[in-house]
Amino acid sequence: MRHCYPNVAELLAFTSAARHLNFSRAARELGLTPSAVSRQIAALEGLVGTPLFVREGRNLTLTDAGRRYHERVAEPLREIGNASLELMTSRGDSDLLTIASVPTFTTKWLIPRLPAFLASTPGVTLSFSRHLSHGDAFPFTLDAAIRYGDGTWEGVVSDYVDGRWFMPVCAPSFLARYPLHHVEDVARAPRLVHNQAEDVWGTWADRYGVATHAQRPEPRFEQYSVLLQAAEAGMGVGLVPAFLAREAVTAGRLVEPVSAGVDVPHHGHYLCYPRERLQQRTALRQFREWMLTQAAQG
Repeated sequence: MRHCYPNVAELLAFTSAARHLNFSRAARELGLTPSAVSRQIAALEGLVGTPLFVREGRNLTLTDAGRRYHERVAEPLREIGNASLELMTSRGDSDLLTIASVPTFTTKWLIPRLPAFLASTPGVTLSFSRHLSHGDAFPFTLDAAIRYGDGTWEGVVSDYVDGRWFMPVCAPSFLARYPLHHVEDVARAPRLVHNQAEDVWGTWADRYGVATHAQRPEPRFEQYSVLLQAAEAGMGVGLVPAFLAREAVTAGRLVEPVSAGVDVPHHGHYLCYPRERLQQRTALRQFREWMLTQAAQG
């Protein structure tokens, strides 16, 4: 009978690939290479004696057998992980909290506040993991993640923390070259764009009733930390979450050329976690309560 059971690595590779329909994304989630994921699935297909995926170039689809198998094994595999976590918790290892966080939020919002949290919860140890990219699924190895987006990710609860209020900022040197006295001036100025917030400039223009003008090719950035550095270097005007720019504005490295902020409800930074993980982990409940309290005070 033991030959009828696939190993857990094969099942994890299969369920991850079935969620993403992409070996590369499954590999990122599992910390493997795409070829390793492909080998695990090939071994599983050899064991069960039937193809689980149809591979057409880079396109991946589940066969009927693969779809039925995923429906049967995904939930039990998740329950095995939950049972293992409960056993670790009952053993007294529950003080280690593993968190992924987008880099700019970590440095600008989280790190300055963390000493107070650690002082209030001396039994909790934080372990920071690589942040989740936009399309990544939530891995079982994480307790929580701080993500940037619209607050909708599969399989997790998302609590809004900060980042919906955007403000235009630029370097003093840029302002010397491009006098920005009114919102119309800002609308005509060279802009800096975040890849996940391309629509924010349009929302801002609608809010202030200004026409969007044809722009030269706009520099685009994956992270706000790099966009802010570009703004400080005088490359253009950035429209960024206000809390990320406050330190640079206070220090004089950036200025707010016009008081023209805008609320963008479908953007923000969120604390995300599986619902069952919150029930299992006292440390996660403490961290969540602390973060939401800090957000309300901020």
